[in-house]
Amino acid sequence: MATASEIIDKEYRKIVQKKYPEYSNVWPIISGYNLLNGTYGNYIICIFKHTGNSSMMASSVVEFNAVNTGMASISSQNIDSVRDKVRSSFHLSNMDSIVILATDGSNLESELQKLLESHEFVMGIRKMKIFLSHKGADKPIVRLYKQTLEILGFEVWLDEDAMPAGTALHRGILQGFKESCAAIFFITPNYKDEGFLETEVNYAITEKMNKGDKFSIITLVFSDDEGKIGEVPELLKTYVWKQPANDLEALQEIIKALPVKLGDVRYR
Repeated sequence: MATASEIIDKEYRKIVQKKYPEYSNVWPIISGYNLLNGTYGNYIICIFKHTGNSSMMASSVVEFNAVNTGMASISSQNIDSVRDKVRSSFHLSNMDSIVILATDGSNLESELQKLLESHEFVMGIRKMKIFLSHKGADKPIVRLYKQTLEILGFEVWLDEDAMPAGTALHRGILQGFKESCAAIFFITPNYKDEGFLETEVNYAITEKMNKGDKFSIITLVFSDDEGKIGEVPELLKTYVWKQPANDLEALQEIIKALPVKLGDVRYR
């Protein structure tokens, strides 16, 4: 009878080879790993430590507990928190992978989908995209935020770059939200909850409802030179909003609110 790790390996290999056949030789797990695994309650935790050498692979059993998982037990509600704690406890790199499989295999499909999404980001095939919602008059300052976020490795959706001439506005904006992990609303005295800005607020709330913790609504309120403060749209008031004192503080609020973690610091 196949083990949990063998099932994961076999099924995941099928997915990657079908979707990204050109990357099969370098893709995490597919290209080789050492296995650390063990049980914890009704779950089997498999750690695939990337080696890139499929001809030499080792396997060892690990004792998982409340200390290295961060939880007294695993459930569908805390499984991602457990994954984060295990990654930290075992000092894993971005190329290493964790699959937490229910003993009855009921969550195999969802775990493989999470695995694929994480590897798409690691391999640079998919970048985290952030939608910037703003009034046209504020575009000069918003462009500076765009440039900074791109330096940090994010792909930024800004209307002037993302929608070529001829793009249907509503369709282009909707696609931008579907591809994003967060929407940042730059609320200045210029921002009015009407027209396309109203549409963007509605789209953001829809994405939040659909994606849950995988999508963040980040509302930043600014004042002008005369001290007049931007007014937060009613629908956005149900989410936490911040009034940063300066651009550096605003950037810190953005990074803290994003649903993703920035990568490990390392030499270029």
